Amino acid sequence: MAPFSNNIYGSSVNKGIGGLLSGLDTDDLVKQLTAATRGKINKEYQAKQKLLYRQEAYREISAKLIAFNNKYFSYSSGSINNILSPRFFESYTFNSTSNYVNVTGRAENIQNFKINNIESVASAARFTSSKKVAPEVFSSEKITKYTSTLAGGTMTIEYEGKSYEFRFDKGFNNTDDRDEITLEKVVEQLNNQVNDFEELKDLFTFEIKTLEDGEGIGLVVKETEEGQEAEIAKEVKLTAASSSILESLKLKVGEPVNSASKIEREDLSKETVNIIFDSYITFEFNGVLKTINLSDMKKEYGDSENITSEDLASFLQNKLDKEFGEGKVNVSSDEGHLTFEASGNTDIFGISSISTGLSNFIGIESGDYNRLNRNKAIVELGLDGITKDTAVELSNGKKGFIININDTDIEIEETMSINDLINKVNSNAEAGVRIYYSSTTNSFTVTATETGSHKSINIVTGEGTLAQALFGDDYTITPGTDTILTYTLNGVTNTITRSTANFTLDEINIELNEKAAGVNDVTFDVVNNSDEVVERIKEFINEYNEIIELIGNKVKEKPKRDYPPLTPDQREELKEDEIKNWTEEAKKGALYGDSKMNNLLRNLRSAMSGFTDVSSLTLSGIGISSANMDTSGKLVVDERKLKEKLLENPDEIANLFTLAASGEDGRSGIAIQVQNILRANVGAFGTSGLLIDEAGMANSMTSDRNYISEKIKQHDDKMEVLKRSLEREQQRYWKQFSALEQSLNRLNAQSMWLMDFMGGN
Repeated sequence: MAPFSNNIYGSSVNKGIGGLLSGLDTDDLVKQLTAATRGKINKEYQAKQKLLYRQEAYREISAKLIAFNNKYFSYSSGSINNILSPRFFESYTFNSTSNYVNVTGRAENIQNFKINNIESVASAARFTSSKKVAPEVFSSEKITKYTSTLAGGTMTIEYEGKSYEFRFDKGFNNTDDRDEITLEKVVEQLNNQVNDFEELKDLFTFEIKTLEDGEGIGLVVKETEEGQEAEIAKEVKLTAASSSILESLKLKVGEPVNSASKIEREDLSKETVNIIFDSYITFEFNGVLKTINLSDMKKEYGDSENITSEDLASFLQNKLDKEFGEGKVNVSSDEGHLTFEASGNTDIFGISSISTGLSNFIGIESGDYNRLNRNKAIVELGLDGITKDTAVELSNGKKGFIININDTDIEIEETMSINDLINKVNSNAEAGVRIYYSSTTNSFTVTATETGSHKSINIVTGEGTLAQALFGDDYTITPGTDTILTYTLNGVTNTITRSTANFTLDEINIELNEKAAGVNDVTFDVVNNSDEVVERIKEFINEYNEIIELIGNKVKEKPKRDYPPLTPDQREELKEDEIKNWTEEAKKGALYGDSKMNNLLRNLRSAMSGFTDVSSLTLSGIGISSANMDTSGKLVVDERKLKEKLLENPDEIANLFTLAASGEDGRSGIAIQVQNILRANVGAFGTSGLLIDEAGMANSMTSDRNYISEKIKQHDDKMEVLKRSLEREQQRYWKQFSALEQSLNRLNAQSMWLMDFMGGN
């Protein structure tokens, strides 16, 4: 028999007395009496197994499609293998005598083409700032004996369908005197934020409220002219809050913002020594990550009631010296604050991750570096002159700043980050520039999006502007340049000027590296490699055929009704090879007539039919067609004919596969059609696709997030219910048989007594 460990019937409940006196096979009887429930479990189990077989078949096809997609439609596989890349169809290779010059195009012209001199190569105008934008140190909040339980917490209230978030500062109410952590400071911090919301500041205020058993807080409606305070108050609800806020301020989500019971002083404060001992910090130094566990401080400071900034600085300095090298990073203490600084001007040092509790206490958070934190709001970065108070009203009514580049005003909201700013500037076509922040140099560079002498960069860096804060006054502007090139084609020499480094000249595509300036006498060899292109196309067609064959076989294969999935009981009666053979038969037909697979098959065949709206060529016209008497959709390649067509017109063959149709209803190139089908079924760029939604993929986030897995879970849930029912039935029957054995035991004892009694007389 084959061993089988997965017991779908639950744990054994054989806790009774076996048939010692009755002679009954109690185990077998209980099994027979519970056969109906066991049958229901078997039914659910077999239904689940069928789903698993279907999921396995789906995943087999999905894996095949994904591999095909990764090979032929991904640039990570190399442009020579990407069928959408021009290199895939290049029938000629052009070898240049210069490493800085490449050409492609019409072979006949390139054979008679020579570059005599490259005077200059087109470049983009560049604006280079020398200003160190970010402070190259970062510091903590004051390290104290106590902190507020609310530090770093957030809560959201809703009024008239709009949400407003309130946040307690990290390091809020840090102090060495516990009595300084008061409800008054809580109310003050909240009211400062109320005043930041135009819609709220004239309506609401937080106040300390007197409750029956003490003090709490509440959001109070200010007196209105209409006297509608009570009605307005009903519309305000707490919709979300950190657990620390709910617990400390006695608030409840979904209810008005009022303490449900009194707030004790100890509710608002906590000692910081345990926060420190229970924390970790992961530091990053020039790309190397090291985690320091502050629990190691217990060895030296375990009996201390307070950890000072000097203690923490000394501990961290020793650890960082060991991890990154002595003197690489300096940690110091200044009036209770920790300060971190890298010794090298180009060293990048910061916090990769940190315990939440410690972050809320000391105010340092993940993303704090000795460089710009590109995810923080610009008003929180400490940029010169950039604060909430200096923000101006923008055209959308929000507060922010205006940066003027090439006579174009770009509005940056005060809540935007440096990444947001970079994206907004780079996407502004009128400004025509790309801005880049270098973490190594801690400075900004701006380049024109187009090369050539006709493009320039002008940035207004007046006093107090955002541009002044980012770029300063110390910058260099380098003008753009043109390509100036002298060449000879078919014996005729010319000198041309172009605004780009890549351009086409008489059907010759020229690509110049920036180092090509000054290069002379460049010639080119033309090598025929049409055989390689034929092999690449053949390989593409063969792998397409494998997919078509796999799907076609799956949807045509009928299920074996005489081979249902084996139950665990049935497995116990068979040998391993018998189980294997049976299971192979049981899996057949898992996708018989499957609609999604039939649609996929139909769409692939349609795409590979060879007709497009972007080329006069067809697949059959270049030697790729269906085999005689073959209705599966598989294709065969006439290598001789394909090679002839490649030598005649390689560009048109590339168009047949890769050119996109101009209209929505037009048929694009064959490869684009296939790519769209793959994306629809197995996804791309973070999307999932129909097949992945249906069955997911093993070892991925979709492994249990798919339709079939949800159905499997439903069967698992039903089996769990049935297992519990089976256990109760078994227990009941075992109790009954145990009672029978006990009764027989008593009768046997009485019988023995009577026999002894009668024998004694």
